[in-house]
Amino acid sequence: MSDVTKAWENLNTGVVVSDRDFNVTYVNKRAYEIFDELEIAGLEVGKNMADCHKPETMQKLKGIYQAFADKKMKIHYYTTDGPEGTLTIVAVPFYDGDALGGVVEMVFEGGLA
Repeated sequence: MSDVTKAWENLNTGVVVSDRDFNVTYVNKRAYEIFDELEIAGLEVGKNMADCHKPETMQKLKGIYQAFADKKMKIHYYTTDGPEGTLTIVAVPFYDGDALGGVVEMVFEGGLA
């Protein structure tokens, strides 16, 4: 395991990476733990994010991904209640040339302010 992979895997922050079509391509150990604590099933590499999100959440995500694709937004974040307090979810896009390649979502336990 490379040092970079080891760092992502052992980070005490949840990390979920998806492609531009909402297919999950990477999930670290802490993200799986957080989703288990929240009792949200369906998060798994190779599956679509629609498997673990409600339809109304997917509509919001489609708008966010489109804003990333159109380069109208560089970052998106929000807070929600978690099992032990506030979770701050930060999403940042990555690109394949000029096209949206996907999104890295980090789940921080606590507020960032």
